[in-house]
Amino acid sequence: MQQSYLSVVLITLNAERTLPRTLASVANWADEIVLVDSGSTDATLDIAHSYGCRVLHRSFDGFGAQKQFAVDQATHDWVLLLDADETPDEILKRSIMDALRQRPDPQQGFCLPRSLVFMGQMLRHGGEQNRPVLRLFNRQHAHISPALVHESVVTTGSVTVLEGTLWHDSYGSLHEYITKMNQYTSLNARQAGVHQRKQGALEVSVRFGFKFLKVYLFKGSFRDGLPGFVWAFFSAVYPVLKYTKLYEATQKKTKSERVTGGKQLSVSGF
Repeated sequence: MQQSYLSVVLITLNAERTLPRTLASVANWADEIVLVDSGSTDATLDIAHSYGCRVLHRSFDGFGAQKQFAVDQATHDWVLLLDADETPDEILKRSIMDALRQRPDPQQGFCLPRSLVFMGQMLRHGGEQNRPVLRLFNRQHAHISPALVHESVVTTGSVTVLEGTLWHDSYGSLHEYITKMNQYTSLNARQAGVHQRKQGALEVSVRFGFKFLKVYLFKGSFRDGLPGFVWAFFSAVYPVLKYTKLYEATQKKTKSERVTGGKQLSVSGF
């Protein structure tokens, strides 16, 4: 039975550290690779062209919109949506090809088991191992949620989890992790909006403690040694940063309204 044609789709911005490995993992079996870049200044575009990618350019206005635009540019209906720091292992590659060879129902979607590499090792505990993410779908029956960050694929049919591992090597260093966390919490705060209910100091501190204990103790991140501790700690810091940025934006909006006599002003600065 002939395999359905497949478009691999990515968005990029300065992804030279991980992009060669990602593209090498799909270049010999994908029917096309569509890459949408939002202004890379490193070797990303040279790497993309060297692997025969169809490269397009678009200003970034949120992860959901950027990925939906990229999916819309695909030539084939079946799409494998990857981040530039994700690499399918050999078992997952075979699972994807086998699934498409069966000519699946176009409304069906497929989840890939994703595992995080952090501080040079795979986290085997804490909830970041083999987490199913919906990434293989027919674009005629699925779309990307319009979220600024933490977007997801929404499909109309059933979902099957494939075998194998999608390696997620997202952070080359703690500096890179903190930079991304700063970007994502700003987008998260902007997405929530300044009218969201305020979080007090006690509530935020309780959230911090609960999140840390949940990841480190209850989900077993302590078994991953120092990387597990650092991951649990920053997982708990993330909501604190998000709510603090929301608070800051709310204060700026309130101050602006006092100055302007209550007139509405747009609030930026995330």
